[in-house]
Amino acid sequence: MRPRGAALVAVTLVVLALGEARSEPYLAVFKGMHCSACHSHPAGGGKRNVYGNVFAQNELPAKRLGDPQGELWTGRALEWLGVGANLRTGYRYVDTPNRESISEFDVHRAAVYLEAAVIPDRLSLYVDQQLAPGSSLNREAYVLFRSASQRLQLAAGQFYLPYGWRLQDDTAFVRRFTGANFTNPDRGVQVGYESGPWSTQLSLTNGSGGGAETDTGKQMSWLGAYVKPTWRVGASFNLNDADAGNRRMQNLFAGLLTGPLAWLFEADLIIDDLPNGSERNSIAALAEANWRLWRGHNLKFSYDYFDPNDDVDEDHQVRFSLLYEYTPVQFVQGRFGVRIYDGVPQEDLQNREEFFAELHGFF
Repeated sequence: MRPRGAALVAVTLVVLALGEARSEPYLAVFKGMHCSACHSHPAGGGKRNVYGNVFAQNELPAKRLGDPQGELWTGRALEWLGVGANLRTGYRYVDTPNRESISEFDVHRAAVYLEAAVIPDRLSLYVDQQLAPGSSLNREAYVLFRSASQRLQLAAGQFYLPYGWRLQDDTAFVRRFTGANFTNPDRGVQVGYESGPWSTQLSLTNGSGGGAETDTGKQMSWLGAYVKPTWRVGASFNLNDADAGNRRMQNLFAGLLTGPLAWLFEADLIIDDLPNGSERNSIAALAEANWRLWRGHNLKFSYDYFDPNDDVDEDHQVRFSLLYEYTPVQFVQGRFGVRIYDGVPQEDLQNREEFFAELHGFF
């Protein structure tokens, strides 16, 4: 543990010596709003709406370039057409016991968003297309209908599941081991309702992760949240009925604002049916603190926990992450951090150290 502790201390000192801006849930906690306040989709993620773009220019960056009295980018290319994009590129160094170290530059993700307001404020067509890495890949494509009051929404097509915190980091244990992440959309229908502090989404999908259906079983996902200016609580449930074996997931999640700190918590219980007729219970958890040092600067610390089988002792793994996020001007963010994994001693990958730097451009 000495090298890991030394690395963590070193990065901490660098960060403190130096002294937000991606669409992450902690921003909603800071603002005391639902995720739909900044995003086209009621559950958050993907394209930013008009308010989300204005927020990204006026409140996130340390400094806004351009004419202070000039028009802001709203995401509207035409009166009826909204566009957006994300590009994440960076460098990482991975040190794994008993293996060659990895040092590489890479394009982590490039995506474009299109939203056509066929009937303004009522009916829209939405597409989220990933262009890199690899070949082009559709992540979301759906029709969204809203009631006249905007409280009720109905979507049909391919979309992300409503489950837990919609973190940007898909490697977080609560995202990776539940499968409810940005690499695993599904096809079906979703209904949502939002009024005052209450918000809920319910979906019925194939349960095949966006691939071809292989059986008659379906996946049901539900999320409900209660949001106040300085705190929020929520719960999720997911049931995937499949011939290969059912999976049931449930969680509790919460957010809390204490001065300059925004806290996120989540705990998941995952129950998998095994071929021998028994069940395997897994537990995933997250605790995250975001400290707004000053405008344009965010220091993030997170703790991840995963126990793959509660019937087996000493098989759990944990991860510590420390990140510094700097947004110098609108639509650009730099991230620097370290992640330290600690797991079963015989599993080399569960005991690796990662150092990385990322440049994020978005609009």
